[in-house]
Amino acid sequence: MAFIKTRVFGTGREILTNFSHALTLSCMVQDTNAVADSNGVKFIKAGTPLGATGFTVRDREKTVLSPVTDASQAVGIAMHDINVTDGVVRDTVIFRGDVVFYNMDADVQKLFTADMEKALPQITLV
Repeated sequence: MAFIKTRVFGTGREILTNFSHALTLSCMVQDTNAVADSNGVKFIKAGTPLGATGFTVRDREKTVLSPVTDASQAVGIAMHDINVTDGVVRDTVIFRGDVVFYNMDADVQKLFTADMEKALPQITLV
């Protein structure tokens, strides 16, 4: 028996400011370690550093980005909360831009160590 899957859409926090300076691109994203919330939904939070070994921007359709805590692997950050309940999805990643630090959740803010900020020199936290 087939069933209908419903999704609820809305607006989340906006972390990007100064859109004219930003470089945001559609990329393939996943998080195999994501834990489902009380509604059974798995998210990567806005601002989470993303990366993949050997990633290049030109290969963004082939290489899947995942959350990273190792600054040496970081290449960009999630622009919005990304629903990864169903596995690999396409979503927007910020590669260059001004990001409002305090618009990110507290646990995401903690990921921005001095090493992480150095690894993402095109991302300015304001």
